[in-house]
Parts: sequence; structure tokens; C-alpha cells
Amino acid sequence: MTSEKQHPDAAPRSAAEAADRLRRPSWKDPRLIVGVLLVVVSMAGVVALVGSQDRTAPVYAADRTISVGEPVSAEDLRVVDVRLDDVSGQYLSADREPPADLQFVSVVEEGELVPARAVDAVDPLGRQAVTLEIEDTLARAVEPGRAVDLWATTPGAIGEDAGARVDQVVAGAEVSAVTESSSTFGAQSAVTVELLVAPDDLPEVLAARSSAAALSLVPAGAAPAAADHEGESAPDGESTEGEDADEDEGGEEEAP
Repeated sequence: MTSEKQHPDAAPRSAAEAADRLRRPSWKDPRLIVGVLLVVVSMAGVVALVGSQDRTAPVYAADRTISVGEPVSAEDLRVVDVRLDDVSGQYLSADREPPADLQFVSVVEEGELVPARAVDAVDPLGRQAVTLEIEDTLARAVEPGRAVDLWATTPGAIGEDAGARVDQVVAGAEVSAVTESSSTFGAQSAVTVELLVAPDDLPEVLAARSSAAALSLVPAGAAPAAADHEGESAPDGESTEGEDADEDEGGEEEAP
């Protein structure tokens, strides 16, 4: 029986291969380079994916409620990043300083994004701001940015049978500001409302403000609040009393 002869270099060669496997890989090891490249490629892919989905743009938002006619100022605005996609051009971009030579031509509520159409050099409709003192309690819908109708109630002359006269002064005027104040003793309170009035309606509004008429504001399209219109019911009442008097007189004549 013959025994196999072992090659004299077999043992040393196996030891050398084991040492190569246990040796720490160097920067020149192809496997390490491929692993690093795979990590870099995967990170770049994640960054590109997140960047493609995050299409936010910086725009200005109102830091407080801004009325019509106020100049555009960075102190009244704050920058927010929002995703607007194709409508980003419809809002005031924060990529540059807000234009100081423009003013607000419409009311912008606190926290609302500033529309590009809300700022301009002048009001495109040519409206004028008029302040009115309103003694009646305003409806909840009468607030900045809403359209309202202005009504004037003129009391009847003393000694005459005609009652109060109610006329609509202007329709669809925009409210730009509302300020409430009270008297020194707190017994009476008045509300100052700033309206944006068209040039054609301005003379009637100023005339109503300077007259003795009581001014009331109601939401646009609504009828004024029901008031004490005694003059409208007086004629019916008078005719009724006359008929009753005639009947009484007739009764007295027929008694004998």
C-alpha cells in the first residue's frame, strides 16, 4: 500500500492564504472601494429623491392684520416656506426685500399669505378711504375685507306726522378697518369704521356723514335692521281711530 506524498510547499501555502484573509483591508482593496461607492450612490439617490419632493418656496405672510393703505414694510411680514408649485407667482415672494414704494390695496389677515395682487402703488379701483362713526352694534359679518351696505336713517321733523326716512347711501363698499372706542365713563361706545368708497359714491357718503342721519352698516345685500318706523304705521292708526270715532259719534246720535 502506497502512501501519498505531501507536497512540501502545501502547508506554508495554506498558512499564507489564511494570513491574507485575516489581514486588515487597505484603501487599495477593490472590495472596500466598491462598498464605499455603493454607499455614496445610495445617499445621493436619497438626497435627490427628497429634494424632488420638497418644492417649497419662501413667501411673505402677514404678521398682523394689515389694512388698506398701509405701506409694505418688513416689520409687518414674516417669511414662511410653503409648497405652492405652479401658483407661487401669485404670492409675494420672500426671495427679495419687500418693495417699500408699494401699499396694501386689500385687507390681509394675520397669518395669511400675502397675495401679489394685494400690493400696488395705488388702488387699481381708485377707491377713497372714508371713516364713519357708527353707533349701532355691528353684525359679525362686518369686519375688515368684507363688503357692506351703508344706510342712513333720517328722523322726521318735530310736529309732523311723517316718520323716519331710511335710504341706502352706498352698496358693496369694502371695510378696511374697524376700531371700537368708549366714552370716558364707559356708558356709551361708538365704532369707527373705515370704508373704501368709489369716487362716484364719495359725495353721497360725505353728505350722509355730515348730516343728522344715523348711519348703519349691514352685510352687502342684506336689508337694514328693523327699526322703530312709527311713521309708516301712523297713517293706518289714524284712519282706524277716525273710523272708531265716527262709529262712536254715530252711536251717540242713534242713542236717542
